[in-house]
Amino acid sequence: MSDNVMPKSQREVYRDAFLAVKRKCFEYRGRDYAYFIKEEPEFAVCGAVTTEGQVLMVRQFRPGPERWLYDMPGGIIDDGDTPLDTARKELLEETGYKAELELLAICYVTAYSTAKKHIFLARNCRKVTEPEEDPNIIGEPVLLSKGEFLAMVASGELLDLDCALLLARHLEEYPDS
Repeated sequence: MSDNVMPKSQREVYRDAFLAVKRKCFEYRGRDYAYFIKEEPEFAVCGAVTTEGQVLMVRQFRPGPERWLYDMPGGIIDDGDTPLDTARKELLEETGYKAELELLAICYVTAYSTAKKHIFLARNCRKVTEPEEDPNIIGEPVLLSKGEFLAMVASGELLDLDCALLLARHLEEYPDS
């Protein structure tokens, strides 16, 4: 079996500060394939847990689904920053907490996006300040017990499921909160 997928053409159909959409065409085994690809920046997220075993998340209004969902602290990696810098900065800005950070995984967001997600475990989170106000985000930090968090993972009322599943695996280290 041949792995030779040949690019044929591409054209940009949309662009703003955070997203470009391109129509890309490929040829494989004499057949043409066309896809719309989102070109997006890399970002970092934190599965965050306090020393008491509470899970730290951000409850945010998300305009796509037009509803409140729970999310992991995180954001786009700015030029000059490392994924670790971004994870540390976003955790502090969105929640007011600092933590010990460990990289757990790097993955693509979807098959139709160029974005990579850097997933960190934030251990021993401790509050050091109030979260920053962001004019583009409607949200607030929340603390959940281990049981509440695991129920939320099962419910689908959250984003960053991949990060949540990795965090759930590490919650065994903590007593029930």
